[in-house]
Amino acid sequence: MLKAKRITATSDELFQKVMDLYELSFPAVEKRDRADNEKLLSDERFWLLALLDDGAFVGMAGIWDAEGMLYVEHLCTSPELRGKGYGAAALELFKASGRTVVLEIEPPEDELTKRRQNFYLRNGFGFNPYVHHHPPYRAGDERHLLNVMSFPPPTGISTVFSLERFIEEIVANKDKKA
Repeated sequence: MLKAKRITATSDELFQKVMDLYELSFPAVEKRDRADNEKLLSDERFWLLALLDDGAFVGMAGIWDAEGMLYVEHLCTSPELRGKGYGAAALELFKASGRTVVLEIEPPEDELTKRRQNFYLRNGFGFNPYVHHHPPYRAGDERHLLNVMSFPPPTGISTVFSLERFIEEIVANKDKKA
């Protein structure tokens, strides 16, 4: 049975495994640097999670308590374990909170992004028909177009605006270098 363990310190034995998978799984434009992730461990709104199956590390998630929603900023499973249901099980954990769960994906333009979109659709998420440009994590990077998906689908424009404001003011702002 999948469980999520919150990582609150770099000394946690799972922190390095989470960070290694994070670095492997996401392109530079979609992640912050390690020092910024370390700073977030003390932010009560941010939950860096190790996903465990009977104690074995299978994946990671970075989620935010975002103005009544759960914002899934990052979610991935270990490459050798993809397709075994761990991602879907993690989404079920988040959906069980009873709150609106929101996440972003790249526009479906190639096989990988189409598979990612279909994964979320199969798991009950739907598209929100609003243009969304995620702010950069680092100075010098550009905003990038992402699609907002939510469970339950779709959520209203006010939820998307709340998410965008939260990302702009809290998620990305903490990570910009002066």
